Amino acid sequence: MKHLYKEFLTDKAVYNLNEAFYKRLLKTVTGSEPAPYFNKAYGNGRKLYDDHIFSAKYKNRILQIIQRGPISEKPFLKGRLQKWDDQYDMLVLSLELSDAVKPELEKVIRAWLVEEVAPEEIEGLLKKRGVYL
Repeated sequence: MKHLYKEFLTDKAVYNLNEAFYKRLLKTVTGSEPAPYFNKAYGNGRKLYDDHIFSAKYKNRILQIIQRGPISEKPFLKGRLQKWDDQYDMLVLSLELSDAVKPELEKVIRAWLVEEVAPEEIEGLLKKRGVYL
């Protein structure tokens, strides 16, 4: 297993490449430019470089990706569902990005955003894919 963008938390250039990866992935999956949901800048406008690397709102659903630094020897991808602002269903994925996680990540994102799998059904889908809520 090969971790991708390993130095994203310590190297801003790698962080930007990693962030661009998620934007491309969402565009590929949804067919449209992702609309960021959470603000990624401090009040003074400086970009925030942290592990909450990506968020997007698509239709009436939110996806947030929290990427951990690579420490696991096995693929790591977990998810949790929550309601945001009592209005939107949100899937929060916590992962270590690797070549093993990447194809499963795409399948989960497609199911959540494009296929609009019901929130009560997403748990079973994630468990089938080896992703745990």
